[in-house]
Amino acid sequence: MTETNIKEKFTVENLEVFYDDFRAIKNVSLAIHENAITSIIGPSGCGKSTFLRIFNRMNDLIPNVTINGDIQKKASPSAQLTS
Repeated sequence: MTETNIKEKFTVENLEVFYDDFRAIKNVSLAIHENAITSIIGPSGCGKSTFLRIFNRMNDLIPNVTINGDIQKKASPSAQLTS
């Protein structure tokens, strides 16, 4: 079955995360779609938790973290404000 109306909820472009000089995430880009299941799979220490902390800004609480790249949350029509 082909999905024709796929809506992106989050987009991540060229994400890099550093703890001091250690690069925890290197050049990650992906789209997370609305009403879809997305899994992040990898071995221990590969950056899965670091990546997830990007979305709720928990990395902001960790000293000496540098985040480069673009993370966008797409607003749903019902969540957009009108003036």
